[in-house]
Amino acid sequence: MAAALLAADAHAAGEPTIGIGEVTAEASSRDVDVGVLRAMVTEAVGTLDASTLPRGSAAVLSVSVVRLESRVASPAEVTCLVSATLRDRKGGSVFAVVEGSARGQDEPKRLPTLERAILRAAVGSAIARVPEAMRRRRR
Repeated sequence: MAAALLAADAHAAGEPTIGIGEVTAEASSRDVDVGVLRAMVTEAVGTLDASTLPRGSAAVLSVSVVRLESRVASPAEVTCLVSATLRDRKGGSVFAVVEGSARGQDEPKRLPTLERAILRAAVGSAIARVPEAMRRRRR
């Protein structure tokens, strides 16, 4: 499967590129729209400061929603766990696994909005760990 490349022009200039690979949701995360999830991942990767990434590295990032659980009570509660793998673009070897999680509460009538917000926060939490994982690879 071809990975969508981000910052392709930056890569040509010698700056790091992170490609988005597989984006999935476990069966238990029943209501996750993979297209929306991919957009969240792309947005989160786009917010990374390129100066924090090692120059000349190229990686493919794959993301999976491991768990998205909702409890309808008063207040409603949502928890989410996201796992992401980084692999070398050339050789394909996995060099890091990072996770992000989030939890929140709100009124039961706002549950769909809360689920999206918690999913976005968990994705952002995982992606925020990518620069450190890429720097550690270079050691």
